[in-house]
Amino acid sequence: MDFSVESQPDPADVEFLEAQIRSAASEATGLGDEAELAIFLREGGTVVAGISGWTWGDCCELQNLWVDPRLRGQGLATRLIAAAEAEAVARGCTQTVHLTYGFQARALYEKVGYELVARVEDFPSGTAVLWFRKRLQSAEPPLDPREQSRRTRELDE
Repeated sequence: MDFSVESQPDPADVEFLEAQIRSAASEATGLGDEAELAIFLREGGTVVAGISGWTWGDCCELQNLWVDPRLRGQGLATRLIAAAEAEAVARGCTQTVHLTYGFQARALYEKVGYELVARVEDFPSGTAVLWFRKRLQSAEPPLDPREQSRRTRELDE
């Protein structure tokens, strides 16, 4: 066996690691499989804004939120967050989390109801990493993992 340090790993190798972790977590918790969540705004076929993450059990993690600089200030980020939260609720999620940095959109997350639950200073040096959470409200009981998986497959078709 050989260790190899790779600064540009094959994306398939990274996906393999992530799939193994997801599989083990699903088996250990009985919460079903993780489901990707992404919402894009396109202009002429080109992505000009979007949000992505995943749902698992009753949780959602929003990992990426971006709006083209020329479109900022129009409420698109707020609308993308709201749409992602609505989909998370439809999938049975009761909370969502988002990791960001001190120089990014802290005010945005606080404005839309997220609370800061953790902070690591000097990550990277000169700023902080921030972990936000928002409790989600649902009018319906959460979906069981099998129903969530079925619904996710239907959305993908």
